[in-house]
Amino acid sequence: MKSIHTQKGFTLVELAIVMTIIGLLIGGILKGQELMENARVTSTVAQVKSYEAAVTTFRDAYNAMPGDMPNTANRLPGCAGTICEPTAAGQFGNGIVGATGWGTAGFTAQMAAPANGAFAAVGGETQLFWVHLLKADLIAGVTDSPTRAAGQLAWGDSHPAGRIGGGFVAGFGDGARGPGATGALPGVTGAVVALVQNITVAPGTTAGLNPLTPARAAQIDRRIDDGRPTTGYVQAYGVAASCFGPAAANAQYIEATISKDCGLIFRIQG
Repeated sequence: MKSIHTQKGFTLVELAIVMTIIGLLIGGILKGQELMENARVTSTVAQVKSYEAAVTTFRDAYNAMPGDMPNTANRLPGCAGTICEPTAAGQFGNGIVGATGWGTAGFTAQMAAPANGAFAAVGGETQLFWVHLLKADLIAGVTDSPTRAAGQLAWGDSHPAGRIGGGFVAGFGDGARGPGATGALPGVTGAVVALVQNITVAPGTTAGLNPLTPARAAQIDRRIDDGRPTTGYVQAYGVAASCFGPAAANAQYIEATISKDCGLIFRIQG
C-alpha cells in the first residue's frame, strides 16, 4: 500500500512572523543609517567649533591670524625654513587670510591669487592657516608634509577632512554672497572656514557635487546659528532653488532635495 505524503506550506501565522522580522530588520537598518548621519552632523559641528576656538587661542597668543603671520621661524616651533612661510610675496601680515571675498567671485579668487594665498596652492596663506594651527598644537588632522617636501593637496594632509564628507578650507569673507545665493542680504564677513567637496575645484552650483544635502546643511545651521541659509554667520552656497529658496529674506533650505546640492560657510572670527 502506497503512503500518501501531504505537502505543507507556511501558515499565515508563520508568514506574518517572517514579514514582521523583515520589517524590523529594514527599520533597524534605516534607523541605524539615520543615527550615523546624525552623529556625523554632531561631529561636524564640533569640528567647526574647535577651529573657532583654535583661531581665538592663536590670536590671543601671537596677535596674528594663522596663515597670515610672518616670521614664523622665530615664533612657532618646527617652522624652520619655508615650512610655515608663504611661498609668494603677498599680503601676509595684513590680518587677512588669503584673498578677500568669499562670494561667487571670491571662491575663484581664493584659487587664482597665489600671491594672497589661494587655498589650492601649497604654501599659500589659506593652506598655511592649517599648518600654523598645527604647529601651535591647536588642531590635529593635518600635516606639514605639503610644504616640507612638495607634497600634495589632500584631505587629511594639507587640509582637514570633514567628518560628514569633503573637507574644510579657510579664507576671508567680505560680505559677498556664496555661489548660487542671490538677493540683497549680505554674506559672511570676517575669517571663515567653508565645507567644500574638493580642494582644487571651486565650490559651485552643480547638482550633486557639493558636500551636503539641504537637510544636513539645515541641521548643522540650526545647531550653530539661525537655521536660515542666507542670514547669520553660517550661510549656505550651492544650487539655487534646490539647496535654498526663494532669494529673499525668508529663504529656507529645501530639505526635500535628496542630492548633495549644498555647502556651508562658517564665520569663525568677526
